[in-house]
Amino acid sequence: MISVPLTKAKARISELVARLINMKEHIVITRHGKPVAALVPYADWEKLATAGNRGLASVLPPIEVSEAEVERMVAEIYEDRARSRPRKPAF
Repeated sequence: MISVPLTKAKARISELVARLINMKEHIVITRHGKPVAALVPYADWEKLATAGNRGLASVLPPIEVSEAEVERMVAEIYEDRARSRPRKPAF
């Protein structure tokens, strides 16, 4: 998901729509740094409209991580910890 100020969104609407179509990317439009609107592909909007209270959870694909991938990530964390210098406790 990307965030774009309203002034830039107005100037780049064709590019943003192309990103929606080609990359299926959700875009948040901000005004004075605060989110005010979102652009989503039409198919995702249809799902949102029929999903009731489930919101974006009904649109976003589930994260699928295999057990082997989790094991690899955990092993990588332990390896990084073993390589790092020991830290002195802060008093």
